[in-house]
Amino acid sequence: MRLKTQLAIKADIEAQAPAAWNRKNFEVFLKQYRERWGAPQSLTTSELIDFLIDNEIVRPVEIESKAYDHKMRYVLGRPSPFQFALSFFKDSYLSHGSALEVHGLGRSEMTYVNREQSPKKTTSRLSQGRIDMAFENQPRRSAFEFASGTFRVAFLNGKHTGNAGVIEMPGPSAERVRVTSLERTFVDCVVRPQYAGGIAKVVAAYRDAANRVSIPDLVLLLRKTKYVYPYHQAIGFLLQLAGRTEEDLKPLFSLGLRFKFYLDYEIESPAFDPHWKLYYPAGLASTTI
Repeated sequence: MRLKTQLAIKADIEAQAPAAWNRKNFEVFLKQYRERWGAPQSLTTSELIDFLIDNEIVRPVEIESKAYDHKMRYVLGRPSPFQFALSFFKDSYLSHGSALEVHGLGRSEMTYVNREQSPKKTTSRLSQGRIDMAFENQPRRSAFEFASGTFRVAFLNGKHTGNAGVIEMPGPSAERVRVTSLERTFVDCVVRPQYAGGIAKVVAAYRDAANRVSIPDLVLLLRKTKYVYPYHQAIGFLLQLAGRTEEDLKPLFSLGLRFKFYLDYEIESPAFDPHWKLYYPAGLASTTI
C-alpha cells in the first residue's frame, strides 16, 4: 500500500472510540472507507487486520476456555474489561455481580454477561415437593467461562425477558455499558446468588441499596419475567431485613404466599421466616446485617 493510504488507515482507526472488534467489523469498515483511503480493490480484510497488528494500531486478544473453543477480538485503544466482555454477543448486557459493581455495590472477580435465550413455553406445574427437591441440590452453573490473564468472563444463557430492566449507564471507567437496572439486578441476584458472590454478598447489597429500590418497579419486573418460582418472597424478606417497612413491601406481599420458599440452595440448618414463608441460613439476620 502507498504511504498515503497507510497513514489514512492509521488515522481513521485511531479516531475510533475504544472498542473490541471482530473480523466482520473490519470488513464493514473497509467497505465504507476503501475509497476515502485510496486503498486498492485488492486489499482484503485479512491484509487490513495484519497491517494494523504489524503496526501496533490494534492488538489481538484471545480468551480461552477449558470446555469451549477460544474466542478472539481485536482491541482498538483501551476499552474497559466490561466493554471487551460485551463485544462477543449482540444485545448482551452485564448482570449479577458485574451489575452490582456498576451500581457501586462491590467488586466481582468474574465478569458476568447475560445473553438471553429465545422464548420458551413453560408448562411445569409448581408444587412444594418440586421446590424442596430443587433447593436441596446445588444450582446449575454456567460452564461457558473464558479467561485471558487475570480477566475472567462467564457468558450466561439467561431467561428470555425481552431485555426487561436493561438500561445503559456509565461503567467504572465512565464508559457506557448495557447493564441491568438496580431492580432487575436485585431480582437476578436472588435467582442466582452464586453469580453475585454468594448469598452473603447479596444480603450486603440489599442492605446498602434497599432505599434506592422502587418496589413498584420490582413488582412490574417480576410480572414481566414470569419466573415459575416465587422469588418475590425472598426479595421481600431481604428488603425487610435491610430496613424497608411492611407497608413499603405490601405490593410484594400481595403477590401471594402459596408455598414455602428458600433464600438459597443447600441451606444447612435453615431458619424459617413465617411472614414470608421463607427458609434462610440460620444466623443470617444477626451476622450479615
